[in-house]
Amino acid sequence: MANQPGKLRVGLLPYLNSTVFYERMDPGAVELTEYLPRQMALAVEHGDLDAGPLPVAEWFRMGDALTSIGDFCVATKQASVSILLFSARMPEEMEGARIAVTEQTATTVQLMRVLFRENWGVEPDALVTREEPHDAILLIGDEALRNRSGIDDYPFVHDLGEVWNAMTGLPFVYAHWLARADTEPALLATFGRSLGESLDSGLADVEAIIAEGWPSADMPPEEARSYLDQFIYRMGPREREALALFRTYYDRLPELRPLL
Repeated sequence: MANQPGKLRVGLLPYLNSTVFYERMDPGAVELTEYLPRQMALAVEHGDLDAGPLPVAEWFRMGDALTSIGDFCVATKQASVSILLFSARMPEEMEGARIAVTEQTATTVQLMRVLFRENWGVEPDALVTREEPHDAILLIGDEALRNRSGIDDYPFVHDLGEVWNAMTGLPFVYAHWLARADTEPALLATFGRSLGESLDSGLADVEAIIAEGWPSADMPPEEARSYLDQFIYRMGPREREALALFRTYYDRLPELRPLL
């Protein structure tokens, strides 16, 4: 699908934590299409999109086929609140466990695997769907927010951003704004400037954005504000250090059946 002349085809993430990028974006300047993170990466890879906030694990996989758009990212300082592992027993007791995972993003699945290995010292046996027997379940985004108070039969809840921070002392970068490497440079430069302006406007007007309501997250306004305060939207030295460390751990991971 070809983009309209002068318009970049941009992926829209349907999560509360990303709304600051989009709420003040000029709809006439870009062609926005909603995708979940993993599907967004595949759309960019297959040429159906030009750019978007892609999971960093997909960036590792696609490498030189992508180019960065400034320093824009989705990262958390400590707790993520919306990347949650619910389990029937403590993670340290989950050697050989079966984990039901989301197909929405590769990064959080790989972060979970890194934490099992590097922090809890165990290796799950398989990643499975929710319909299959499992010992724990990983939820992300607004679905995790809706279930943050707990899920029946899974008494242990672990915020993966918080566990990562406790292990490393660093923030965690979930997504980075990237574009296809063959994107027209002038078009990309123009979009990078407008993205920065849109983000600045969104952050300055975050109270109004929250007041507009976000029913999929099921959060009162004051809690939504506290949630968004945990996020970082521009990478600095600590975020880059965290990204490099995650890549080191990621590269050590063995294949896991089924491979996601």
